Amino acid sequence: MTVGSKLTKTKRNEWYLKQSSAVITVLVLVLLLSTVSCINQDAIQKSMEKKEEVALTKERKYPRLDEMTANMTLDDAEKMNAYWNQHDHMGPELQEPNSVRRDPDHWWFDFQENGTEFKILLTGNSYVKNHHKLIIQECKHRATSISIDEIIGCEPLAAPHKKINDGKFDDRWAAACPAELAVFVDFVKTTQPDYAFILTRWFAVGEPYDTNENDLEHDTIYIEMKSQLKQILPNIKRKLFILDSFPRTNVDEIQNIAREMKEGKKTMEEINKSLYNPTSFERGRRRHAELVKKECGSKCELIDYVDAFWNKTMNAFQYFDNQGFSYFTNGGHISAHGLEHVRPIYEKICSSL
Repeated sequence: MTVGSKLTKTKRNEWYLKQSSAVITVLVLVLLLSTVSCINQDAIQKSMEKKEEVALTKERKYPRLDEMTANMTLDDAEKMNAYWNQHDHMGPELQEPNSVRRDPDHWWFDFQENGTEFKILLTGNSYVKNHHKLIIQECKHRATSISIDEIIGCEPLAAPHKKINDGKFDDRWAAACPAELAVFVDFVKTTQPDYAFILTRWFAVGEPYDTNENDLEHDTIYIEMKSQLKQILPNIKRKLFILDSFPRTNVDEIQNIAREMKEGKKTMEEINKSLYNPTSFERGRRRHAELVKKECGSKCELIDYVDAFWNKTMNAFQYFDNQGFSYFTNGGHISAHGLEHVRPIYEKICSSL
């Protein structure tokens, strides 16, 4: 380092030291605001775009969570898929305000509603956060309260007993799940709902069998599911809805959907096939079916997304619509567009309670 450069560096240091606290405060604020602006650039741009108003009707009681409008293009699909990937299940459009935390030791929240008929409970992992606004919208006109409990990565009916290996999700959280089984039960006991929903991005219930699918009575996961259900079910007055297992997504391919449709080199079937990840979901469906049939009967009902997302023409589970808008996010959740796709399921459930 030359003498000149040393002097220059010394003068710079002296300049900082000579500034008043007011000047330093202003500089810090400018840097902070610049950082916040960069972080939220996509949200700011999204909010400034001119939005087409979607008329509310008797059938459409709420604005679409995905903000879809007529005449959207593949360019729009590419932008929206990127937005849903970035914000995942925590996007502001998926958050319902005005919840009250019930217990400082648990993430138990209550929404007080204007209905007069019953109490509803949602429990599970991050799929509760993913779905809660949609279900609240469809059920709140009849509910006195809707309570939610979200334990990241864990399932109310079973905890992982084997290493999770699906190529995407870090399973370090799984070690905490066995202790959370009692917390799930306690939440239901404390709430005493009329209706309950178990909403999970399943891992444990899809684990390999100890022997085979026809020997579930000696299967560790199934035995645990039975034990949990026996503790949960007596505290639900009317009915339990369980989201059934469905195929996962090769999440790294979601960002390519709209681009590959624009390029036209692949058919929709080929693009869709690249997204298909069948890892262990059939085992989850087998255990759920047996549990409902033998341990639960008419007090339980499975919610089937395989049927909801099945494309009869392709004869396949469909991950995106004909315009390139993805039903899923790269965080393994349902996108706002996917939630709108399954809204009729919850509309039907809530109207028939």
